[in-house]
Amino acid sequence: MKYLYSLIFLLLLFSGKSQTVVPQKIGGSKFALSCANVYFEIDSARGARFTSFKLNDNEIMYIDFKTTDNAGSTFWPSPQSVWGWPPAVNLNNNPYKTTINQNKIKFTGTTDSKSMLRFYKTISANILDTSIIIDYCIKNEKTTLQRWAPWEVTRVLNGGLSVFGLGEGGVTGDMAGRTQNISNYIWYDQDQTSGGAGSKFFCNGKGWLAHVIDGDMLFIKKFEDIVGAKAATGEAEVEMYTAPDRSYTELENQGNYTSIAGKDSLTWRVKWVARKLPSSVNVSIGSSSLTSYILAVLKREAPVTKVEINNLPIANIYPNPASRLLTIETGLTEGKHVTLRIFDLQGRNVLTHSINQARGQVNVENLQQGIYFYDLRQGDSSLSKGKIVIKH
Repeated sequence: MKYLYSLIFLLLLFSGKSQTVVPQKIGGSKFALSCANVYFEIDSARGARFTSFKLNDNEIMYIDFKTTDNAGSTFWPSPQSVWGWPPAVNLNNNPYKTTINQNKIKFTGTTDSKSMLRFYKTISANILDTSIIIDYCIKNEKTTLQRWAPWEVTRVLNGGLSVFGLGEGGVTGDMAGRTQNISNYIWYDQDQTSGGAGSKFFCNGKGWLAHVIDGDMLFIKKFEDIVGAKAATGEAEVEMYTAPDRSYTELENQGNYTSIAGKDSLTWRVKWVARKLPSSVNVSIGSSSLTSYILAVLKREAPVTKVEINNLPIANIYPNPASRLLTIETGLTEGKHVTLRIFDLQGRNVLTHSINQARGQVNVENLQQGIYFYDLRQGDSSLSKGKIVIKH
């Protein structure tokens, strides 16, 4: 009975929609979150800059800090016309104080003496969809009102295909002519674009920006959709910039141009998602299979193709709690290959098992007693996710 009460308490504790993993200090001033095959790193001594974002150990960002300070992902106030260049060191470069509270890590900056702004960044990982959730906060340390918009600037290696949904208006800026509008999606293929280095384009989007690297690695940023009239002066919801030496391209997204009262603040959330694209997705300008896949990911449901349901639930995993054997019924009539992955509360993949039939069993007796999360997938399509309790 005592165990039952403890079990009920733990299930209630972890019953929230946004399951997360615990951030770790990995040495020096660097901290990391690892969630399944996604790795995210922050350097508190470098302006709480995001210094690595990996999918299956493959780097997504441009992180050559030895060559330039313009690397990784940073956060600025918009519009740039107010502060020019370079960014304020207290916001962009100087050390941030770090606090880990359960499953979130918070970085607190120091006040910029010119703008009187202070930045905070709170980061967590969602184990249910392996996303990184970033909450930016701009605090106005003045006693009088200021107007600013939040602005995330993420550098990726030059080359690759970028796409986002078109909001009202069109594309402007020196690099506008190097984009293509196909069915209200704006495409920018850096591999096929010549000229325009050191230039930029501006556009109102639809709350997301996607980029494909090496033909099969998809990076999506999801954020609040804004109307063009609410962007900061001379700025836009989505912006892209290619460095003069073509070493990197910036994927930039901005929020509403907001009035912030003295000693008040605004908070803005951005969600990062990384996926390996299935071979069935065509990566090219105008690809409907690519945009369909992106939209499905944004809705937290990958497309399922050629799967028939035989009047059964998509997946049934039992018993729960389990002690030795876990039974998986997929309900799939086709003999497709499915994979069960089990994660501990730290987000570590502790068991992976492949199943090529409608019903299979997995031995879990080597797992320690406790609460775990499972993810049953067919390729990139999630059939079932949830909690599993191991009790010996």
